[in-house]
Amino acid sequence: MQNLEIELQAQLSTKNSLENSLAETESRYGCLLQQIQGQINSVEEELASIRCEMESQNQEYKMLLGIKTRLEQEIAQYRALLQEGQQDIVTSQGALQGGITSSHSYSSNSYSHGQSSDKTGQSRVC
Repeated sequence: MQNLEIELQAQLSTKNSLENSLAETESRYGCLLQQIQGQINSVEEELASIRCEMESQNQEYKMLLGIKTRLEQEIAQYRALLQEGQQDIVTSQGALQGGITSSHSYSSNSYSHGQSSDKTGQSRVC
């Protein structure tokens, strides 16, 4: 009977020791889990902020791209108008010079002195 009592006390002592160890382990890992959860929350907040910023930048990019496209179209229209205007000037000068005398028929060559030709063969005013 005494041997069984001693063995029972030893088993109860082992049980209490294991329960205390379990409680310490749970406490330690609970603290670690809270720290990790805090880091996760921080990273999630940062990610949400970055997503918001990216969306804002994407909208700004689209707006700027639209402005750029419209400006390029306007520039192309102005170039076309300038080329038409230059062609009208050259044509009208040629008509005026051709009607004066044959000694002044070099006017189109003298007019091109203030112009330079581009790769397409069209002249531009410098």
